[in-house]
Amino acid sequence: MSKFLYLLTLLFPLTIAAQEKLQFVGEKIDFAIDSSRFSVNGIYTFVNISPNDINQTIFYPFAKGASSVEFKRVFNLSYSRNINFTLKESGAVFKLFIASADTIRVNISYSQKTGKENVYILRSTQYWNRPLQFAEYTLTTDRSVSIDSVSYAPDRIEENVYYYRKVDFFPYEDFVVIIK
Repeated sequence: MSKFLYLLTLLFPLTIAAQEKLQFVGEKIDFAIDSSRFSVNGIYTFVNISPNDINQTIFYPFAKGASSVEFKRVFNLSYSRNINFTLKESGAVFKLFIASADTIRVNISYSQKTGKENVYILRSTQYWNRPLQFAEYTLTTDRSVSIDSVSYAPDRIEENVYYYRKVDFFPYEDFVVIIK
């Protein structure tokens, strides 16, 4: 076996182990929809449970191609700094640094053209192999759209705002808003 393959077999388990130390534990997302845009403004919480700093590449998927997405920002709220990102056809890629035994919150904001079916990918949580400890969502609708259905029943609705609160949430389907 070549030295390269030998080193790769030694390092691969360490890469997997490092990913298991970084945990995606929760999210708070405000969705808004009007006749032209479906907007997403989320705060995502990550925890490093290892004794070492982690610098990991994160892939943030889009339901539609990047050509229909207006990506605004990736911002580390805990360290008060912008995070550089690269747009790919199916999502955004960025590096996430988190110190050992630290918790950080990252704000990601974007919008996409409104369609009959408006999708936010929740099932990517399955990649982390554990449910979210907490998830809070609001969906604010403009008078210019009429909601036909949503994939998850809200906990409550007040005027034009749908409220969701989940604990130990392991999404079985994406968040889908169908408009008339």
